[in-house]
Amino acid sequence: MLKKFAVSFLTVAFLALGAGTCLAAPDPAKLAELKALNQQMFTLKKQMVDKQLEAGILDQDKAAKIKAAIEKRQKQIEEDFANGQYTGLGKKHGHGFGKGCNRNAQDTSKTNPSPSTM
Repeated sequence: MLKKFAVSFLTVAFLALGAGTCLAAPDPAKLAELKALNQQMFTLKKQMVDKQLEAGILDQDKAAKIKAAIEKRQKQIEEDFANGQYTGLGKKHGHGFGKGCNRNAQDTSKTNPSPSTM
């Protein structure tokens, strides 16, 4: 009986301590740093598309579509920051990493060529 009480008490104690860390508000300074890093990331991605266009790896249409997608994602991240949310690596939008990740429902072979075709 005492053993069951001790296990129950420890379980409740760990759950209570764990819940406090989940509900903690993010540090505003760290969020500002994340915003700046995200801005740099999107700027670099756009520069990479420009360089690929200059090198002839991409054509003008494909580069414009990629940059539009980057800008759309950037806008979504900025809106999330404004709403007090941070999606991290995109898990909220279904673009997270993992074995079971279904990034797109449609066939991506046309939009994402294999490395051998580049």
